[in-house]
Amino acid sequence: MESKTAKKLKILLAIRSLDFGGAERQWVLLAKELAKCEEVELLLCTIYGGGKLEDEIAGIPHICLNKKGRLDFGFLLRYYKEIKAFNPHCIYAFMPEMNIFSLLCAIFLKSKVVFGFRSSAINVKKLPLASKLYFYTQKFLSSYANAIICNSHDAIDFYKSKGYCMDKAFVVHNGIDTQRFLPRDSYALKEELGIKSNAFVFGISARMNPVKDYPLFAQVAKEFLENCKGKDTDTIAFVSLGKTNPEILHACTEILKPYSIHFLGVKNDIELYYPLFDCIVSTSYTESFSNSIAEGMACGCIPIVSDVGESKIIANFNQDSYRFYFTPKDSKGALDCLQSLYALKDSNTLLMLKKQAREHILKEFSPKSMRTQTLQILKGL
Repeated sequence: MESKTAKKLKILLAIRSLDFGGAERQWVLLAKELAKCEEVELLLCTIYGGGKLEDEIAGIPHICLNKKGRLDFGFLLRYYKEIKAFNPHCIYAFMPEMNIFSLLCAIFLKSKVVFGFRSSAINVKKLPLASKLYFYTQKFLSSYANAIICNSHDAIDFYKSKGYCMDKAFVVHNGIDTQRFLPRDSYALKEELGIKSNAFVFGISARMNPVKDYPLFAQVAKEFLENCKGKDTDTIAFVSLGKTNPEILHACTEILKPYSIHFLGVKNDIELYYPLFDCIVSTSYTESFSNSIAEGMACGCIPIVSDVGESKIIANFNQDSYRFYFTPKDSKGALDCLQSLYALKDSNTLLMLKKQAREHILKEFSPKSMRTQTLQILKGL
């Protein structure tokens, strides 16, 4: 007898566009992982084409709805026809727009719809009008989704607090591309930036948004350097990566006087800069899943984080040789953490911690793990 070919799980993975961003990078990473599965028949869908990340999905079946502007509602009919033709077991959408459009277009079809939430602690009052409309429409429709996948428990709590129906919500942590983010030699880059080759570098990687609490980072940097009393300050450096904000940058500069931080701004090749850091610091007072902490650790950076969102989970690899987390907005607690790690700078323990930080990411936050958990949820619909 001929063996019957196993029926493949048909998944339509959808997102607004492939412009560069954290959610978009996670979507691409998941797409590439699902494409490796023989049990999956995958189709990708975007509303707009030409995003910076589009080249990364080359070779994976992809349709673009080519929405031509705000008044082009014909793309919804095109989306409906594509869903009907592909007839997926489920549509897994990322972000509010695609969550809403996917549910509306599949409402009379058999396909299950999964909402993907990639953020938390949103200040709804400050959202633009269009984003507010999406937020509240998504809230109304949340009970009709067959499942909701969040990247943190903090996200579930946030949306619950806003009245969303989160009874069918699951957590799947982000995956980290450890082939892109890995330890590298940083000697040449240190020389280029005027940082001594033997300097101990504390780094932060975050856009200058109030919730990232850059002023606290600046205050802790100043107090740390002052406590060194000049004897070690030429072999200590503080570095910032991320989009700058003029007001926050000015406030930090004033706090730091007479010291300074290397504010390097946005770096598209950020994987080349993480290896500068001996320690990656997060001072946020709200957070969902911090990619920067995990990416830094994958590059061999030792983490010190505020205890918000999943930060403590990401940073915890059972280390007991230094303090790795502090209460948000607690400058003294943050300073104690930095000092406890810096005390290990000339020991073999430091090298061991760097190795363990990367191993933790490889084990707990791999793209394969993200794929496995996602498939488990989608198969169960």
